[in-house]
Amino acid sequence: MRFRIKEAREAAGYSQKELAEILGVAPNTFHGYESGKHDPKSFLLTEIAEVCGVSTDFLLGLTDFPKSHTALRETQTPYSSQEQDMIEKYRILDIHGKRVVDSVLEAEYDRMTHVAGQESRGATTYIPCYDLAVSAGIGEPWSGDSGYKTRLEIPTEQVPDSAHYCARVNGDSMEPAYSDGDIVYVQRMDEMVRMGEIGIFFLNGDGYIKRLGRGVLESLNPQYEPIPIHEYDDLRCQGRVLGKV
Repeated sequence: MRFRIKEAREAAGYSQKELAEILGVAPNTFHGYESGKHDPKSFLLTEIAEVCGVSTDFLLGLTDFPKSHTALRETQTPYSSQEQDMIEKYRILDIHGKRVVDSVLEAEYDRMTHVAGQESRGATTYIPCYDLAVSAGIGEPWSGDSGYKTRLEIPTEQVPDSAHYCARVNGDSMEPAYSDGDIVYVQRMDEMVRMGEIGIFFLNGDGYIKRLGRGVLESLNPQYEPIPIHEYDDLRCQGRVLGKV
């Protein structure tokens, strides 16, 4: 896909080298963005729009009016600047990206409105479970039309008090602790798990069950190499793994 990066850059008065340095990418990589050889990631496209003072819609060719983010915020007062940024970023996502965001948004909305979470009825606890597995291998898109699709009925005495939901494991990279097809209890987190703990992670839109290492996501199975975490990666912790059902 060809973006209007060159047009925006020249209008802002930057050379390719200057803008590449600002964005922290190699000049030849930036040249590839302008030539259409490869596409920039969504967060980088947003940064280009910010630096050049245009909207992402302009870079995408959705409008011929190179309206800056500041101007958009001034004309759409019902939204805060952070909300406007989120809307503009959402608009440039592909179908997979939007489904991932929708899934997370729905789950967090449920959490804040107390819809999601375990519901105890005497000897039985009903706990939501993600139908789509989180990867114990090379990565699994964790998305869907809705956040939760099933509820498990589990004896209350077997459910950890801090468990908010369950997730299915896909792959063997977390063996011997967790095998393919296992269902794990997860405690929802507002921050990152501690070093050495096993958690559920979104890394650039893909779901993983991994152990958090120093700058990496680690597998328990020695046949799998650690997954490096770069500064430009989008890493989000979705919870701490408490054990398996």
